Amino acid sequence: YTSGTTGRSKGAMLSHGNLLSNAQVLKTHWDWQPGDVLIHALPIFHVHGLFVAIHGALVSGSKMLWFEKFDPRATVREMARATVMMGVPTLYVRMLAEASLTMQAASNIRLFIAGSAPLLPETFDAWRERTGHTIVERYGMSETVMLTSNAYHAKDGERRAGTVGKPLPGVQLRIHDDKGQACRTGDIGQIEVKGPNVFKGYWRMPEKT
Repeated sequence: YTSGTTGRSKGAMLSHGNLLSNAQVLKTHWDWQPGDVLIHALPIFHVHGLFVAIHGALVSGSKMLWFEKFDPRATVREMARATVMMGVPTLYVRMLAEASLTMQAASNIRLFIAGSAPLLPETFDAWRERTGHTIVERYGMSETVMLTSNAYHAKDGERRAGTVGKPLPGVQLRIHDDKGQACRTGDIGQIEVKGPNVFKGYWRMPEKT
């Protein structure tokens, strides 16, 4: 179910095919390996924790360090046993407040991912300065799972503060104005997407679909 921020919550009908296509694309894009260990401190009533994080670990045969609820100090401590962590911006802000967060503490992690809300450039910069790691920010929604991501490999582009990267493989994305015309660079418009990850519609709400 969607969050209902613009009205009543709607049931998003995601098929096994939608979820599998996204998990397989992210496995390749983020270079998941069987030896990876995921710190899972996200709520599982949300797409980020339930699908993106869990499916990433399952499809690659990786272990998860499961947190019943987020504890910034305990999370920093567990980084020594993990290689991947996903979080919302608030989690990164709270960990930055911990004196134990150092380059040494984060040295075993190969990938930090942020999403579900905008990551402030100040947080992006502070994390890189404290840990030596540049966070990968991505963008998606309940109806589509993940749509875009900043690059994992340097050869594929930079990880730029305040951006969510480029469309993932298999995803088509464009930005149009309210008249259906393509926006110019720098203009604000509506995001339109197409791909095997896009849901089938809203449960019993065809008018919303």
